[in-house]
Amino acid sequence: MRPPVLAAGFLLLLAACGGAQPSMMSAPSPSPSGEPFLLSAHCGILSTVFAGRTFYLEELYPTRIPALAMPEAGFMTLVSPHVAEFTDPAGNRIRFVDSLPGEINHPYPLAVRVLSGGNHILDEPFAGRHWQTTETLPGVVGLPYGNGMDRVTFVQGIFIIADSEDAIFKSDAGGVLHFSAVPPMGCD
Repeated sequence: MRPPVLAAGFLLLLAACGGAQPSMMSAPSPSPSGEPFLLSAHCGILSTVFAGRTFYLEELYPTRIPALAMPEAGFMTLVSPHVAEFTDPAGNRIRFVDSLPGEINHPYPLAVRVLSGGNHILDEPFAGRHWQTTETLPGVVGLPYGNGMDRVTFVQGIFIIADSEDAIFKSDAGGVLHFSAVPPMGCD
């Protein structure tokens, strides 16, 4: 009777040791590979279409995105069901999400731009949309034309997204502007 007991013990020992060996089943799955992609950067980047869906820039402030060629050649990868990532040969990574970024009723620091020679407020790219107003800030006039300086005057304040189409800007001096999101359009 000893040989069957020894055989059973030997089999148990082999089974226990076998668990330490790597198997094909436990190998990590390969990372998703990207598809060649041209990212249009002509008017700045707020959104793009990939895999038949619209994706919005995850970064709320598009000016934080590195300057790219027009268009920028690289690769787009769906890294999760709701996130796509663009990479270019220089190593830049730009993340996109499939829902509009930004929280409703959350104050974000933002500087609006007043055009030189008047009081017109420029459209603001923010949180995956272009925001537009026809209102002006009382007492704020842009720099005169031809002064050799920037062509806009920056007014600091907070920007609050009220819903997917409406927002409010409150300047540090107390002025208030109402903004509306405008649909994407050509900027040629």
